[in-house]
Amino acid sequence: MAQSIEQRLLQAIKTDDIGAYGALAETARIGEYRLGRFPVLSLMYLYKSRKLLAANEYELLRVSTYVKKNEPAEISVKFSSAAGKCLRLYCGEVVSPLEMLLILDKTKRLTKVFPNAHTTEQIKSRLQAIYSIKYALGVRFEGKSIVIDKRPLSYREKKKIITLCLCSALGVAVVVGVPTITVSLIPKPVEGEVNELSDINFSAKKEYILKSDITLNESVDVVNCTIKGNGHKLILRDGAALGTLNGKLTGMTIECSGGAVFYTVSSGASVTGVTVNVDADYEYNQSAALVATVNYGKLDGVTVNVHGSLAATESADGSVTELAFGGIVQNNSYTFNTQTEAYDFGVIKNCTVNYSQFDLTGATGANASFGGVVAVNNGYVLDCTVSGDINADTFDVGGVCYVNYGEISGCVNGADIIQRSSESEWNPIACGIVINNAYSVENCRNTGKISVASTGEKSESEDNEHTAVATGIAYINRNADLVTYIKNCENTGDVESYAVNGNAYAAGICTSSSGGIERCGNFGAIKAIADNGYQTCVGGIADYAYGYIYKSSNGGDLSASGRGTAYAGGISAYARAQFLYCASSGEITVTAKSVCAGGIFGVSEVDNYGRGTAEFCISENRLDVTVTDGGAAYVGGIAGIVSEQQFSSSGGVAYHGGGVTDSCFIGECVKQNVYFGNIVGACGFNIYTNNLYYSNGVGYPYFDGNYYADNNAFKAFGAALSSDGLVPNVADKGAVYLSVEQVKNTETYKTIVSELEKE
Repeated sequence: MAQSIEQRLLQAIKTDDIGAYGALAETARIGEYRLGRFPVLSLMYLYKSRKLLAANEYELLRVSTYVKKNEPAEISVKFSSAAGKCLRLYCGEVVSPLEMLLILDKTKRLTKVFPNAHTTEQIKSRLQAIYSIKYALGVRFEGKSIVIDKRPLSYREKKKIITLCLCSALGVAVVVGVPTITVSLIPKPVEGEVNELSDINFSAKKEYILKSDITLNESVDVVNCTIKGNGHKLILRDGAALGTLNGKLTGMTIECSGGAVFYTVSSGASVTGVTVNVDADYEYNQSAALVATVNYGKLDGVTVNVHGSLAATESADGSVTELAFGGIVQNNSYTFNTQTEAYDFGVIKNCTVNYSQFDLTGATGANASFGGVVAVNNGYVLDCTVSGDINADTFDVGGVCYVNYGEISGCVNGADIIQRSSESEWNPIACGIVINNAYSVENCRNTGKISVASTGEKSESEDNEHTAVATGIAYINRNADLVTYIKNCENTGDVESYAVNGNAYAAGICTSSSGGIERCGNFGAIKAIADNGYQTCVGGIADYAYGYIYKSSNGGDLSASGRGTAYAGGISAYARAQFLYCASSGEITVTAKSVCAGGIFGVSEVDNYGRGTAEFCISENRLDVTVTDGGAAYVGGIAGIVSEQQFSSSGGVAYHGGGVTDSCFIGECVKQNVYFGNIVGACGFNIYTNNLYYSNGVGYPYFDGNYYADNNAFKAFGAALSSDGLVPNVADKGAVYLSVEQVKNTETYKTIVSELEKE
């Protein structure tokens, strides 16, 4: 595959290839490119491209606007290592050339080029912040010049001076003929068992074993060594951190009271068998985490005990942000390994997070979200457990993750997650595992209570459809470039959503899925309440299904109530997807002015992208529906409403719709002024009448091979819906009435049960 111009540009900078850079410059204005956060000149400084700098530095210093391109992961890794504690300044900010020079300690060069460079007040402010973070020293600006306080010599600089002095002394001794004595004037890092902090050279590739607890009062930039805790503590005081971890930490307890322990855990680095105790009292206006801001390495067997609070505030300039916080890691990322020519993915494995009276407070402008283990996952989160209680106001919560682009597997949320918001412009969301899934969630369970309440006034924004959302596993399972899926997941916790002036949504597995849901089950009670005439929606598996649902079951009771419209389905409230080998049981109780409820789905829709179908499904639900204010209800043992849509065809118009085939209803309906059918409550008149659609010249029925057993209403359909109105008392079509025992003895019923029991 041909390399993109960005890839060729980065390669030219890394290799300091003037010819390659010049060739690219003839085809595009590459000097104005910005690879993510990094302008071209900043990259030349970072990669020490001396030839390119000699030829282009003066011109590039004056560039003030950039053309943004993708940011390669390898740049992020290299910059993270160089930036150390200053990384916190660049969650989304551009790293200007002047800032890069100061981060790299090129103060002489910075002083020289500053008068000719493009500057802003923000750049000047970050220059001051960089030097303050690194050395607690100042930077000031006098006219077009920059004045930088003189900093103390670094360890490497001191070592170089001592070495030069030693060489000079030995040279003199040889000249005058004095006998020489070998003396080491350079302190060597102690290796092995240590008692004092001073015994550890964090930058050395050595191995240390703690013989006592050690306190760190100031941050270190980099940890290249291996530290074995031997059961002892590493106590971080006053926000001290361990910077970039390139080595290994194991077998210790870390006590901390502010900020992440690590800014970066590099590829190949690891933290294993470590307990982190956090007494949190944080306030942030940027994304953060409790253990590591970015992880490219491995966190295995880490236990985090959290007590206290975290507040997300709006940015200083009042601009709208989107902050994402993680209980262990903020960004579990990946990087390209040039040696193996493959990607190294961050791994969070066998980790536990215990939340004790943990509170999240968010400002609406912060748009804050929290993942109990990780905020943004681009790698692997495996076999992790969350417990305790998380209480939030205007702060969305995913028990394990906020947004997942990688793999989450074997994780369990046992924490009770409660969000209560009185903000009129906020739509609260809480989920047991992940808020937004964009790839894979497998073998996960939620056992905690998920509860959301929106008590704010009616939103003034017409674009804001006020909602409150609570879900056992995921809020969104989205289908983008890849087919995403939630597989082998289970919810046993109670899920409830309440909205005073908005819509209320509650589901056992997922609120809205355009990907796949396979072999999932809900056994918790699902409840949604919407006051003041708004919509309620409850689904045993999903509220809205646009992908497919396969071999999934609901055994929990569902409840929806309000004075508006209510949708309820044992598997999904609203469907434009194929449901294959699904089963539902338990109570479905609905009270509203308008109701669509079914044992498998409430409404089956059809459009150019798909249609809702139930194939080989079983409902054993007891449906109890109450209509208020003279409204109407459509209730079906399998489907509440099966809709149709008109399409243009060569012969005029045609109709297409959803369907129910080879399915069984052996439940019960408590009917109060509802249109009820043991298979379908109401369906489109045209698809009911014709009951046949064609694909590649072969005809297929919309309704066929169904069985039902009901002692109150001997009919498969409650009504048909046409452009002229409602047609009640339609005849059975594609369904057979039998006793419960006879239904269970049909090949259809046995096939469904057999498929559901298969691994």
